[in-house]
Amino acid sequence: MQLVLLAFPTPIALNSSNWDLDFNGITYRGAYGLGSVSEIDDSPGEIKGLQFQLSGVDSAYISLALDDAAVVQGTPVIIRTAVLDAGTYQIVDAPVEWSGKLDTMSIVEDGETCTIQVTAESSAVDLLRGAALTYSHADQQMFAPGDRAFEYVLPQANQPVVWPSKEWRPGK
Repeated sequence: MQLVLLAFPTPIALNSSNWDLDFNGITYRGAYGLGSVSEIDDSPGEIKGLQFQLSGVDSAYISLALDDAAVVQGTPVIIRTAVLDAGTYQIVDAPVEWSGKLDTMSIVEDGETCTIQVTAESSAVDLLRGAALTYSHADQQMFAPGDRAFEYVLPQANQPVVWPSKEWRPGK
């Protein structure tokens, strides 16, 4: 079964069964049938997000969802696949299947109930963004104060290098 942890200031932990499960000190509430998570697609060459959907929400709670819309974006999400012991139904292991951050929230209302849908972006997208650091003395000092490895990089930039020099050649 799936364990979904939405790391809001007050975390929400749900699982895809009918009963509550404990893992790493967190109680994942049984939410079978209340919502859905889109399929995790790990095909090479693409980094895809997920969609979370909570159905049948009473219209009276729409204002709560709208009030927290600003909190949604950037909230960490971790999805684990729980491996249960056959006899005790206790979680033996729960490796991380997917991790990312919530992005946008939409609400569809039909008068009596509503559906809340949230998209999430995979944390693998951060790998494509690159680092804002350069090979400079100042950046090196942030990681290793006192290290002088890049101290002379900027003064040497765009300087012509003649190898070997005329003085090196014997007899000329």
